[in-house]
This record gives sequence, C-alpha cells and structure tokens, in this order.
Amino acid sequence: MTTAAVDHTRYLVIDIGTSSLKAAVVTTSGELLSFIRRPVMGPSDSASAFDGHRWLEALRETVPTVAGHYRIDAVVISGNGPTVVAVDEEGRILGQPLLWLDPRAEVLPESVSFYLPKILWFHRNDPHADQVRWYLPFPEYLLFYLTGEAVAVTPGEEFSPYIWNTDDASAAGLDTRKLPPFVQVGSVAGQVARHRSVELGLPPGTPVVAAGSDFLMSLIGTNCLQPGMTCDRAGTSEGINYCSAHPRQAEHLRTLPHVIPGLYNVAGILSSTGLLFEWFREISGQRGRDYGDMMLEILRLSEDADLPWFFPSLQRPGAWQFRRGMFIGLGAQHSRAEMGRAVVLSIGFAVREALELLEGAGCSVTELVACGGQARNGLWTQMKADMTGVPVSVPAVADAELIGNLCCGMVALGEASSLQAAAARAVHIVHTYHPDPAGALRYAEQHHRYQARFRRFQEALEGC
Repeated sequence: MTTAAVDHTRYLVIDIGTSSLKAAVVTTSGELLSFIRRPVMGPSDSASAFDGHRWLEALRETVPTVAGHYRIDAVVISGNGPTVVAVDEEGRILGQPLLWLDPRAEVLPESVSFYLPKILWFHRNDPHADQVRWYLPFPEYLLFYLTGEAVAVTPGEEFSPYIWNTDDASAAGLDTRKLPPFVQVGSVAGQVARHRSVELGLPPGTPVVAAGSDFLMSLIGTNCLQPGMTCDRAGTSEGINYCSAHPRQAEHLRTLPHVIPGLYNVAGILSSTGLLFEWFREISGQRGRDYGDMMLEILRLSEDADLPWFFPSLQRPGAWQFRRGMFIGLGAQHSRAEMGRAVVLSIGFAVREALELLEGAGCSVTELVACGGQARNGLWTQMKADMTGVPVSVPAVADAELIGNLCCGMVALGEASSLQAAAARAVHIVHTYHPDPAGALRYAEQHHRYQARFRRFQEALEGC
C-alpha cells in the first residue's frame, strides 16, 4: 500500500489589482487552503486622487485573516502596473501614486519604458519631488514595505527596457540613483522585516519572492507558456494575450517579451471591460447584486428582444477604452435587462475584434484560457465562447495571478526547476466551454450589424 505524499510547503500569495486585493494560502499542487478578497478602489473613484495607504490598509486587514492559521514558508506578491510609487528616505509615500490608468505622464519619444514617463511627470510637477529616495514600480512598493529592499522585478534583459533604461532616464534629467536595481521574476527579493512581522503576523525572516506585474502572473497561472496558447485575462481591464515564438508588429496590438525568455506576448488590450460592467452595475442600482443573477436576467431576454445599442467609445479598435460612451436607440420601454445585455454584447464584441486583430497579425487563436472575475461566471463564459467562436477553458483557480505567484515561489524555493515545470504541476483546467453553432452564427450576424451601426455613428459624431 502506498501513501500519498503530503504537501507541507505553504505559500502566502497576494495580488493587488486595480479594484481589489486577493490573497490566499496555497500548496505546491495549486490547492487553495484559504482565500480572501478586499476592495481597494471602486469604479467611481478617481485614479488621480488614489491614496496609496489603501493598499497598506487592505494588506493589514487581509494577511492575519488569511494566513493566521498556517505556517507560511514564503510570501509572493504581484499587482497592477505600470504604476509608480515615490517614497522618501523613511519609506513613506510621497504625493499620490501614479496608477496605470492615470493619464499624467511626460512624453519620452525615444523610450519604450512604461514607467519613466510617469516618473518624469512626478519629477517635474509634484512638490515632493526633491524628497524622493526611490521611484518604485508597483507591486514592488509592497515588497519594499515588507522587507526594506528596493527592487524592480523583470522577467529578463529583453523585458527590462520596458520598465526603464538608465540611459533614457539620465537623458531625461532623472537621477538614476532613485531607480532601484532589477531582480529576476521567481527570485527571493528579501525577507519579512521584524517590525512588519509584528504588524502582519508573519514570521520574521520569511522569504519574500519577486513576481511583478499581474498580467505576467496570469500567463503563468493559466499555463499559457507555449507558442499558440492564448490567455484571456479579464479584470478591470482585459487583455487577450497570445504566446508567440516571434515578435509581431501590428497596428492596435502590443508586443512585449514574454515572461518566458525567447517568447513574446502579443496582446489586444481592452482597457475598460471590467470597469464598464462595474459601472453599469452601479448606475443601474445593482452594486450588491450577484454577477450570476445579473447575467441570468440578461440572458432570459428573448433573442428577438428590442435592444438599444451601446458603444463604449468612439476610438475602436485598439485601445478599447470606456470614454465618451453612448446608448443609441434607448427608450422608456428598456429596462436594466435590455441595457445590461447591450453592455455585455459590447464587451463580447470587443473580445471578438481583438481575436480578429490577432488573426490578421498571423496569431491564430484556437482556444482561450480565461481567468479573472469573468471566468467565474459560467453563463458569461459560454456566451463569450459563442460570441468569439472559439472554446474557452477555465482553470480551477480563476484568479490566475495567485497561481502564477505560487509558481514563482516554487522556483525561488527550489521546488520547481522552471516556471513551465511549476505551472504544469499547479494549473488545472476544470472545464471547457465550446461554442454553440447556432449561437455562434447568431452572434456573428449581430456583430456585423454592430460594426455597421458603429461606423455610421462614428462618422456622424466626428468632430463632436
């Protein structure tokens, strides 16, 4: 008789997205022993007025609750970006963090960095600029908070210029001594400091592992680490991320080095899909209502129901943003169900358009692996499969960033030889939603009408 191996290692994995903090204690097999979520920012909150201490409050509220009953062997943190946090010599936040969706930035035409334009804006405009000791990416600020070590996390040398290049920083007049050194994804960045140990209930000296940006962790946490695999990461923003063996230069798509060196991530960026749904939930008086109940009400409408059209932006395709949106044909006969269906259709059509852009760039998507909040709703996921015409698979843990963090921890602690080996062990697909042929045909026809109507109103409103 054989005895199953006991998985003794416990990782505290934390991801702070735009709207919420998610934390869990997980094992190397990907089993969640505990899980908690805390709100950080609502859809009506201003990005330019965000208080970075909200992150710390959420951390203090979350860690003792989720981890208090377990021996923690390592802490791994990922988060939204490109976000910049300026701190002084004592580690205190100066001014307000410049979130990824905050438009304040200076133009640096010769640089590919996502962070230097924000840093330069702070340097030139914020009254606290002369007090800055470190310009920290996020979530590296939280690594600094836990350990006292200032670092910037990179998957590799090819990716690093997209964080920053010191030559570019010097040319822009920035003091490069305020930019922390790079450390590798999946390495130990520091240890929990004694005073943070008391505050959070974590043993002092616990390794804190570098993970970095949440979108990179979602690629690992869905095991989309081979050419041809595609991750649909849907949170406040959404990215359709295709793993390519070669860089692709195409209008309206963004190509970056992959988290796996030698590969590339070709992405259609839909910057406001989750935000859009949360906005509709709030303005329709459904803020506390279950996501699934909302979708059920929307899908119960007959196929020939009279619907308004909803266009989130006049700037499509490409940077699909919720800006200057409009309902067209809205009447007194329309309830929140009809309006909600119009909003959901616009989100699904955006995903379909991103797949078409990828196809045009030679990136043929045959399956999506979905993660994020939307992946937890089976009704929406089936609708997405029907609207795109490709199967959509979901992993056991929809918050794939957490499993990506786990994989980084496994590499850092020597429990996996590579991120690929860790993901093969920790990522488990539990269901695949296949397109319904009749539904796919119906949505294809609706999409054709949607595009035609959008072009008409775009032309009519040009210059407004």
